[in-house]
Amino acid sequence: MNNKLVKFLIIITVFVPSFIFLNNCSLEDADIVRAPAPEDLTLKREKDRRERERERGQNDSDDESIVDQVFGNVFKGDSKNTNGGAGIAVNAYLWRASLDTLSFMPLLSADPFGGVIITDWYSTSEKPKEKFKIVAYILDKSLRVDAIKIAVFKKIKNENGEWIDHKSNKILKNKVEDAILSKARKFKIQSIK
Repeated sequence: MNNKLVKFLIIITVFVPSFIFLNNCSLEDADIVRAPAPEDLTLKREKDRRERERERGQNDSDDESIVDQVFGNVFKGDSKNTNGGAGIAVNAYLWRASLDTLSFMPLLSADPFGGVIITDWYSTSEKPKEKFKIVAYILDKSLRVDAIKIAVFKKIKNENGEWIDHKSNKILKNKVEDAILSKARKFKIQSIK
């Protein structure tokens, strides 16, 4: 009988604390946080997504020609502005890269605390009946693909001389974002060295 009592006590001392422990561990109270994807993997996924969009939109040759005319020097990696972006409320690399990339267009407004850059209307001498305006939104303090959003506005002059809003191409928007992200990454690498 004594042997049965010892077994019963062993079972109670092992299983009761286990049940109490398991009862206190619930998934409702747990904060499950996914590990963020590495920055390079996120950049690669976003670049692949944009490449697929570009392949689908190859028939927009008018906007593609203006891309080459307007942004030809941007994609060659020319960097004349070497000022730092200290004291701003957004990612300094993205801010600097955005200003540098859009520097060929007249600047209408730049708010480093709100993270908004607005250019004035810009037209090339080759296509004076088309003009573009770009708004860059820097949304985060970290250097990530989703921390920059670009809005491109396009107007075309009709026969009466009036400027009519026209739908802009996603290719242009994506190329501007890619150029800004590439420059921001270069600025970050240069600052580490």
